[in-house]
Amino acid sequence: MKLLTKLYSAKWFLLFSLVLFMFISCQKLNDDFKPGDGKQKPDTKYNTFKGAQVEVGNGHGRSFITISHAGVPQEVGVIFTDGALSGLPAVNAPYVLELHNKALESTPFNHIALGWSANGHPLPGSSIGPHFDVRFFMMRLEERLAIPAPPSPGFLNLPPAGYMPSNYFPDAPGPMLGMHWTDKSFTTGVPVNHTMILGTYDGAFTFVSPIVVRTELVSGQSFSIPYAQPEKFAKHTYYPTRYNIYKDEKQMHYVTLSHFVLR
Repeated sequence: MKLLTKLYSAKWFLLFSLVLFMFISCQKLNDDFKPGDGKQKPDTKYNTFKGAQVEVGNGHGRSFITISHAGVPQEVGVIFTDGALSGLPAVNAPYVLELHNKALESTPFNHIALGWSANGHPLPGSSIGPHFDVRFFMMRLEERLAIPAPPSPGFLNLPPAGYMPSNYFPDAPGPMLGMHWTDKSFTTGVPVNHTMILGTYDGAFTFVSPIVVRTELVSGQSFSIPYAQPEKFAKHTYYPTRYNIYKDEKQMHYVTLSHFVLR
């Protein structure tokens, strides 16, 4: 009888240990997440969900989100095939990348307005060559497309104090986009290869936009850069704090946002 009792106790101890191990494993913190982890190790702590492909240049672009098993976003962004960086038009070209429902549920973003700037443009005290604007919009596509050409009162209706980073200032308005804001850190006369642009329209913070020159994407150089944050946020959700540029071993190119914080 004592032997049966010991065996029964050992059985339940092993079962309890297994359940405890599974619970702890599911509760792993994601503080060690690095851009690209979810795509290279999809069977561990994260799952990656992709949006529909859109033809860009001689290849394709599409959105993706990597999200933890607990529903916390880890990385959201755009994947370019290698061919997308060649055969691009000689004029500016807009593209719309839809976001997966997982991104709509866990981030403030509604869609990505990808823009190809064929000739680049000036920046305050500087300039940027041919590049991609990767605008993560926090407004619906229909609302964005209804933004008129400047001048319009909506461009000058800026968000209340605290809703934009203090080192950013309104710079350039654009139809179907809104007011672009740039920071004050450019070095006079030195061209910019990548930076973070923010946007507003009619009193609201509407987009965050990493921009990167085509040649930098082609080179495969990797960057992970924190960008300035506002003091206040309009929606209770997860907001990113870094932008990333890199290439993986399959020659896919990425422009992404990561290191989300619940606001």
